[in-house]
Amino acid sequence: MMLLIFLVIAAALLYKPVMKRLYPMEYQKEIWQYSEEYRLDPYLVCAVIHTESRFRPAAVSRLGAVGLMQLMPDTGIWIGDHLGLDLTETDLTDAKTNILLGCWYLRHLLGQFEEDYTLALAAYNGGIGNVRKWLNDPELSADGEHLDQIPFTETAEYVGKVERSWNKYRELYGDEYE
Repeated sequence: MMLLIFLVIAAALLYKPVMKRLYPMEYQKEIWQYSEEYRLDPYLVCAVIHTESRFRPAAVSRLGAVGLMQLMPDTGIWIGDHLGLDLTETDLTDAKTNILLGCWYLRHLLGQFEEDYTLALAAYNGGIGNVRKWLNDPELSADGEHLDQIPFTETAEYVGKVERSWNKYRELYGDEYE
């Protein structure tokens, strides 16, 4: 019985430190700065970064998305133009720049989809045009405002991963940084 009690206590004490290694909090200054500027939950931004690149600023996807928040170069340059920044594709691997652009883009998507996080995340992964098309398909959206089904498996899995990571970041860090 004592061994069981010891194991339960040890597991409880080790849970957060182990989970924090799996869900790190890197680039906190930049994440908090741009999350505040663009009215985003910083734990959502952490979840997107965790899901997209595992906090690797030089990450490049098989489709060519770049940086911590895995922005397509054309999208990153487009966002930079909106922000009055003269960017090159190389600039997208700079952590601070990538977080700035990614936060701006998340805010833009939330604005496009009336603050619906599921739709914004689906658009982040699958594209704004696809989400709009899905909303107009009665087989995918009964009301034209919410998705009942995301037809791209990758996008559906992506939204679920980000949402689970978002919850995990709030669980692990919420009492430390709020």
